[in-house]
Amino acid sequence: MRILSFGGGVDSSAILTHHLFESSLDIDYVIFADTGAESKATYENVEFFKGLCADAGLPFKIVRRTDKNGVPTENITEWVTRLGIVPLMPGGRHVCSKKYKGDVIQKWIDQTFPSEDITYLIGIEVDEGHRTERFTQPKSDKNTYEYPLVEMGMTRQDCVDLLAKYEIKVVKSSCVFCPYMSREEIKDMRNDPEAWETIKLVEKRFCETSPKNHQAWINAGKPLNAGGRCNTGHWRKDSWAEGARLFNNKYNGKRLSVSEWEQVIDAGAA
Repeated sequence: MRILSFGGGVDSSAILTHHLFESSLDIDYVIFADTGAESKATYENVEFFKGLCADAGLPFKIVRRTDKNGVPTENITEWVTRLGIVPLMPGGRHVCSKKYKGDVIQKWIDQTFPSEDITYLIGIEVDEGHRTERFTQPKSDKNTYEYPLVEMGMTRQDCVDLLAKYEIKVVKSSCVFCPYMSREEIKDMRNDPEAWETIKLVEKRFCETSPKNHQAWINAGKPLNAGGRCNTGHWRKDSWAEGARLFNNKYNGKRLSVSEWEQVIDAGAA
């Protein structure tokens, strides 16, 4: 069983476009894991390709995180706001990819195709091929992984050009509050009032929670990076004393709060 892990962004869209319009990549199934916090553009792209797959007779499945009884659980926005965390701190980088994508897809695969050998097709470009060595793979001893863009020698620009050839417009996919957004992506989110309110809420909860967690470590009576209690840098000063920041991107050498980004963007300075 050959399954395309479809994220709704440029790379996986290029793979699916190549399969549908150029030459077959022997894809049996397309699966999109919905975190509950993708951008409107990503959801529109998912529906667009879902329609193309339906026309081609290619199964397209949308999966979401559920409990052991199959009942939907909290989405990623509800999870991070409940705990007051962001996937930026040591040990938490890109936790969304595992908890709300990789693990969710693997669970559905194990339940639906328990006896099948699975090959995942992953969207990684040839010019970022090093990512194949550290790609977080779902835990299963029956899975293998292929990287069609690497094998075809396709760069990011090649992917963009392929999509443009068929007049398909795709933006980078991520949660609307992804800490690793570029400045342009942050500006795009500012144009979506609903997404921006979510972004403000995530940082607000992080600001409320981070100092309490930091103080709890101090109250435990040992240095934060001693005795194996946590990773070096965990709850470091700039994460709490100076105010927690959601976005890792900097403006004039400084990490800004969401409200500061709002002021800079609205003033046309960003």
